[in-house]
Amino acid sequence: MTVRLDNGIARMRLTRPCAGNAIDRDMVEALHEAVGGLEAAVEARDARVVLLTGEGPAFCVGGDLTYLGERVDELPAELEHMIGRFHRSVLPRLAALPVPVVVAAQGGVGGGGLGLLWLADIVLAADDLKLATGFVKLGMTGDGGSSWYLPRLVGLRKALELSLRSTPVTACEACELGLVTRVVPVADLAKAADEQAAEFAAGPTWAYGGIKRLYAQTWSRSYPEQLVAEYDAMVAGASRGDVREGILAFAQRRAPEFDGR
Repeated sequence: MTVRLDNGIARMRLTRPCAGNAIDRDMVEALHEAVGGLEAAVEARDARVVLLTGEGPAFCVGGDLTYLGERVDELPAELEHMIGRFHRSVLPRLAALPVPVVVAAQGGVGGGGLGLLWLADIVLAADDLKLATGFVKLGMTGDGGSSWYLPRLVGLRKALELSLRSTPVTACEACELGLVTRVVPVADLAKAADEQAAEFAAGPTWAYGGIKRLYAQTWSRSYPEQLVAEYDAMVAGASRGDVREGILAFAQRRAPEFDGR
């Protein structure tokens, strides 16, 4: 796992290519530590977007079955620690970051690794992408938030098919279903990801965070309540420098120069 800051872009990379970036206890701990660093960088306004990638031919194949197989007699305790950490300290904190989270994924993605796709705001998929939940193949129910995200993304019937049958999904099918944002040739994935991250790094960071909060909370609100939330956010942002810059730039027919404040 590596994390580095580059012109407002926090680049987080999974670095277990020989294992398909499979998740073991060490990776969970590395993700936990990385999220803490991201939160600090966002708070300091050093990071205005997060770009998550995976080294090698696969983005993340899910749990490391070799690792778990070697500990099958201690599986309850091992899963309690790994999934507990992943669910409490990694996924919800990444999803709650008040900046755009972009994932660029290639090759195989499955199991708990899908959770890193689901929480992203933008998912760029290489054309060789193949998704599968995979849990029923192991006699397991699943983690990573699939039971929350999938019904919301594709509807209950399709979500059940993807989970109960572990139906594989190609990149183009994933895009049609709304599981990814867009598909690009695998050779162009890195370039497309850099361009998307740079766009967000130069954008109105506070507005991005506000939009994320509004969409995250819409599931638990009525329509009138959501209108109030939109009103509150618009009024709260009215005095911000980016709003002033955006309006003046539009009136002056020039491109805005946002500083994220």
